[in-house]
Order: sequence, then C-alpha cells, then structure tokens
Amino acid sequence: MGRVETGIGAQLKEVRWARLAALGVQSEIPTPDGEAKMSAVILQLAEPLLERHGTTAKRAQTIISLAVAGWNKSIFPADKQPAFEKDLIDCFVPKGGEAETVVVAVEVMDFIADRHNKLCPNLQKIIVDYEVTFSGDSLTLNVSSAPIPGLG
Repeated sequence: MGRVETGIGAQLKEVRWARLAALGVQSEIPTPDGEAKMSAVILQLAEPLLERHGTTAKRAQTIISLAVAGWNKSIFPADKQPAFEKDLIDCFVPKGGEAETVVVAVEVMDFIADRHNKLCPNLQKIIVDYEVTFSGDSLTLNVSSAPIPGLG
C-alpha cells in the first residue's frame, strides 16, 4: 500500500500486530494462486447488506467494517467469540451508545459469520488490515490477511 504510518496510526498497527503475534501470526502473506482474494470474499459476504443498506459511502464503509469484524469473529473457536465480540462492540459503539446500535452491530457480524460458515467454511485467515476507497459509485476494498497457525 506504500504509505508511511506515524503517530497514533503506527501505534495502533503495532498493538494489532502484537495481538496477532500472540496468536501465532507471523506476517501477512500474498494470496496463493487459485485461492479466493479476501477482498472479494468480504464483498461477496456483505453484498446483500450493501445492496439493501449501503446507499451512501459512510453506510457502505460501516457495513464493510462490520463485515470484517464478523469475519474475524467467525474464525475463532466458539468459546473465544464472546470476548472478541465484546472488544469489537467497544470499538464500534461509543461509550453511552444506544442499545439498538449494539444490537444492529451484533446482527451484522452474526449475518457475516453465518454466511462465512455456509459459503467458505474452510477459508480460515484473519483480516489484519483493510482499506475501502470510493470513486463515484464504485467501491474498492483492499484486504491484508494472514493465517493463524493451529486455528480451526
């Protein structure tokens, strides 16, 4: 992606990589030949939501963010998902946010997790980073992912 991160962005990336390293992730890897690109997978899983609710760039961005969160949640064992979900909700919903916002976020993440389990259950990579860009009515998603050893 070629951008240099400084300040808070660099610190967040460092914290994210520390958490991933604790899970055994060593580095991002290019998508092997013949394997679906994670950006295409996420867009496929989010497609019904994007068609129905992604009427603005902000709404589409939110749907993609929740789709990525739902994907990442879904690759963890069931007993680890509630704690992961709580961390995600803390990121997505501001302190003092409405209960309805929490319910919607959880419903979107569960929808994506369900589609993941139905459409591509054997694809088990964590999404490390993503970037959504808009040009007119076109949305582009770039995803960095990595395998988690021993997960599954």
